[in-house]
Amino acid sequence: MSTNRNRTGIAAAFLVLATSTSLAQDRQVADLIVTNGRIYTVDDSRPLAQAMAIAAGKILFVGSDRGARVFAGPNTRTTDLAGRTVIPGMVDAHAHLLGLGVALQTVDLVGTKSYAEIITKVTARAREVPAGTWITGRGWDQNDWPDTRFPSHEALSRAVPNHPVYLTRVDGHAALVNAKAMDAAALTAATQDPSGGRIERRTVGGSPSGVLVDRAMGLVGRAIPSLTREQTRAAVLAGIQEANRWGLIGVHDAGVGQSTIDLYEELAREGLYNLRNYVMISSDDSTLAHYFRRGPQSALYDGRVWIRSIKISADGALGSRGAALLAPYSDEPS
Repeated sequence: MSTNRNRTGIAAAFLVLATSTSLAQDRQVADLIVTNGRIYTVDDSRPLAQAMAIAAGKILFVGSDRGARVFAGPNTRTTDLAGRTVIPGMVDAHAHLLGLGVALQTVDLVGTKSYAEIITKVTARAREVPAGTWITGRGWDQNDWPDTRFPSHEALSRAVPNHPVYLTRVDGHAALVNAKAMDAAALTAATQDPSGGRIERRTVGGSPSGVLVDRAMGLVGRAIPSLTREQTRAAVLAGIQEANRWGLIGVHDAGVGQSTIDLYEELAREGLYNLRNYVMISSDDSTLAHYFRRGPQSALYDGRVWIRSIKISADGALGSRGAALLAPYSDEPS
C-alpha cells in the first residue's frame, strides 16, 4: 500500500513539473510590467486592477501584482505606479489632426482675456521672424473679453505693420486679420461677401473691419503660403505625438483632403502612425469623386486608418455669429 502511495506521489510531482514547464514555455514574456497602480479595466465585474503585463504593444495580463510578475523575463522593464491611476486610451470624437500639428507652431491664443493680450503675443512673435513672414494663431474668444464685440484690425495693424497676421477664432469659424494680410489678399470695401460667409465691415464706408466669418475666412486664408509636403508630414507626426501625450489613441478626423489622407497612409505603411484615425473626407467634388471610386476602407494598416465617412458643413457657429437663428443675436441685431 505504501509503495503504491509513493508511486502515486512521484507521478503527481512529475505531472505538476511537466505542467509548469509547459506553461512556462507557452507564456509570452512581457516587455513591460506595471505594478502597484489603480488600473481602470472598463469591466463592471472587476473595475480595478493592480498591475498589467504588456508585450509587443498588446496587453497580456491585467490583475494582481503577483500575477503580472509571472510574465517577467530577463529584459522586462518594470514600473511601480505608486498608486497612480491608469485608464484605457481615449478617443477624441471630433478632431483635426493636421490642424493640431500646425497649431503647435502658431501663436496660442487660448485663454487670452483681452484684445491687448492678443496683440502682445503677436508682437512678441513678430520680433522672432523676418518681416513679411505670415504670423498665424488660434484660440481668441471675444466673449472672454471685457468688451465682447468683435475686434477691429486697427490696433493690431499699428502694432504689427510689417507681417501679415491671420488669427483664427477658438471655434475655427472666424478669423481676425491685419491690414498687411488684407493687402496681400486684395481684400477691400469692394470685395463681396462669399456664399456662406460674411466680411465684418465698418459702419461708414463699408471697408473690412478685419474679422471674417465662415467662408469669408478663405478670402485671406488662400493667400497664406501652403505647407510643403515635408512640412505637412512633420506637422502630422507632431500632432500624433501631442495626441498620444494627452492619452489619445484615436481620433475622428473631420474634413480631410486627399493629399493629407495620402500622407496618413504613407506614415501608417512605414509604421509611424501611432494612432487610430476614423477619417471624414472633406466634401469637395474632387475628393468625393476619388473616394467614391475607391470605396469605403476599414481598419487599414493594422487598424490605423478608416476612410468611410464625409464631413458636410451646413451652418456656422454661435460664438462667431455665423449660425442661422430664427431671431437676431441679442448682442448683434444686424
